[in-house]
Amino acid sequence: MGMIIDVTLAGLTFSCALSFAKSAVFPAPDFAAPHVQVEPVCLTEEDWTHYLSLGLKAEPKTEFSLLTAPFSEALMRYQRLIYHAVALRWREKAYLIAAPSGVGKSTQTRFLQELRPGEFSVICGDRPILEFRHSERSEESASPVAAHSVRHSFATTDKDEIIVHPSPWNGKENWHGAEAAPLAGLILLERGEKNRLMALSPREAALPAYLQVIQTNNDESCMRKSAELITELLRSVPIWKLISYQVPDSTQLLLESVFS
Repeated sequence: MGMIIDVTLAGLTFSCALSFAKSAVFPAPDFAAPHVQVEPVCLTEEDWTHYLSLGLKAEPKTEFSLLTAPFSEALMRYQRLIYHAVALRWREKAYLIAAPSGVGKSTQTRFLQELRPGEFSVICGDRPILEFRHSERSEESASPVAAHSVRHSFATTDKDEIIVHPSPWNGKENWHGAEAAPLAGLILLERGEKNRLMALSPREAALPAYLQVIQTNNDESCMRKSAELITELLRSVPIWKLISYQVPDSTQLLLESVFS
């Protein structure tokens, strides 16, 4: 390992062990944030063997990108995870546009900003961090680890909410800059042969929403925790499916129905 650094994500500071010193392109850590007592986050030798077998190169930019999965799993211990989506801020609230790579999240974001200049800003262009905050009543029934993390990461509130935070992983466009905000909705984006927008039930949205969690899928306890948190998300905010055939017409559907 080349070096060990501290990284602050969503109000918590983790140690991170790097194979390449040039991977250390994270923002300076917040020394006021609690430092969690876990093993340094890193890519293991087994991880590297797996990723190299897939044709990836052992280089700093690869390490920086792949660290999102182990960081997400470390964050899950503290009621947080990293999610594959563009996180937008609109009227003091956050909205996620989620889909696999290449489906059109960035295109939708561009047209939202072009059609409504000045209304939308980007919290994170690719992999925001979701923090699941619980009220004092919820804390009483939470696990000791979850309750401890909640008390030390923010002031308790009288309601449950999900806060969408920026992260260093902003995508190829490097979109970022807007402040964290409470989540108000999730938009699941698909391509199709006709522009359509529909509201989804939690059951209908469960699988596509879960598949955008950043994780290794190697740790059963993390998979269970991520499923628990996504279930909480699905019960907390409205979810829509946007089937996009052609933009900006599909974007206009969002503006008329979600951002009206």
